[in-house]
Amino acid sequence: MLIGVASTDISPPLGTALAGYFRVRISDQLHSPLIANALVAGEGANKVAVIACDLITITKELSEQVRQIVSAKSDLAAANIMVCATHTHTGPELRAGKLHPRNEEYMQELPGRIAQAAILANANQRQAVCCLGTEPESGLAFNRRFRLKDGSEITFGADPEKLAGVAGPTDPAFTLACFKTDLEASPFAIICNYSLHIDVQGGNAISADYPAVLRNTLRKIYGEELVVLFLQGACGDINHVPYLQNNPFPKKDIWKSEQIGKALAGKALCISEKALPSNSEDTGSSQEILQVPKFPKNDPAYAMRLKQAQEAKEPNSFEQSLLDRHADYDDSGLTEREVQTLRIGDLAICGAPGEYFVEWGLEIKKWSPAPYTVIAELCNDSAGYIPTYETFLRGGYECTPVVSVTSSPALGQMIADANFRNLRRLFAKAQPEQ
Repeated sequence: MLIGVASTDISPPLGTALAGYFRVRISDQLHSPLIANALVAGEGANKVAVIACDLITITKELSEQVRQIVSAKSDLAAANIMVCATHTHTGPELRAGKLHPRNEEYMQELPGRIAQAAILANANQRQAVCCLGTEPESGLAFNRRFRLKDGSEITFGADPEKLAGVAGPTDPAFTLACFKTDLEASPFAIICNYSLHIDVQGGNAISADYPAVLRNTLRKIYGEELVVLFLQGACGDINHVPYLQNNPFPKKDIWKSEQIGKALAGKALCISEKALPSNSEDTGSSQEILQVPKFPKNDPAYAMRLKQAQEAKEPNSFEQSLLDRHADYDDSGLTEREVQTLRIGDLAICGAPGEYFVEWGLEIKKWSPAPYTVIAELCNDSAGYIPTYETFLRGGYECTPVVSVTSSPALGQMIADANFRNLRRLFAKAQPEQ
């Protein structure tokens, strides 16, 4: 299999506003550079590229610009390029009209800097062996939604006396693809996938957070030229805080980020040393463009959440946002959302254009015909949170209509079903005989 890899620095200048919080933070130092890591696989019409960026999200505008630049300067087809974000909360704001002001000069440069990683990777292809493995990793990721004793649900912890328990699962799978010049060589590139929100370090420093620690730790073993792509799994309702547990470690800060990064590096090293060669060298891309309705005002969840906000004596910030936006909210029209799936040998990378709840990721994996399947959320577009149906009525900030979710409640299933069809096209030979 032909494989090329490269990295480029995409860090913004100090003074750039940081995204991810409900208050403005201005970057005042650089803790770890933000990197665009690219891998190009295959040849000819089926050559594909995946670019993992240390950013909060990927907007449709940004992915289109990156694809246009790469396709104009290489033999890669724009439709075969996947651009996704790690979801670091200590990187720049990319979306216009948000609380945090964008650095427009930086935004003008960003597409070219990301594209350069793929262009360089494409020019550096070499014959390689792709090896794959997956193992469970527990104790680092936790579902952050909780069922209350009255049947409603909340995000983050609360008084244990009011809680009935954790409301959802996690995805413990840590999946890895490593690429070597021969079976006994050390890898020159690694793709890692795990479902865990990247909001660990916090503060006002620009930082890639725990993926930077993961990369740097692996480089100490495999060499400084190693390129590591971290693909964020379905983690819309997953974070690193061990709620309801008597855990003595810090819940947030640099120490916690380093703990997670080193632990995941240890898991990656263990899998890499045992990973088995892919049985296939096939590559390819398949995508569907969904026509997605907006969240309907006549949906029962909308009416219920609006009523709760109107009757609240002291509305919380999400309820107040719903009240502020309700009168002017127009639920007409459709929005296009791309769902892209890549194949690299026995590995399937299933894209989700937003913050995908872990339950949907587990469903995609369950029905996948690929030997190894990972989810890459925040892929090519930014549709906001993509929860499961039942959460809209039960509560929590990720499923607040108009505020956290502007798309149809059906979007999660639409994405899962589109990946299902993409996978069947890409892995037709792997499907069992009827």
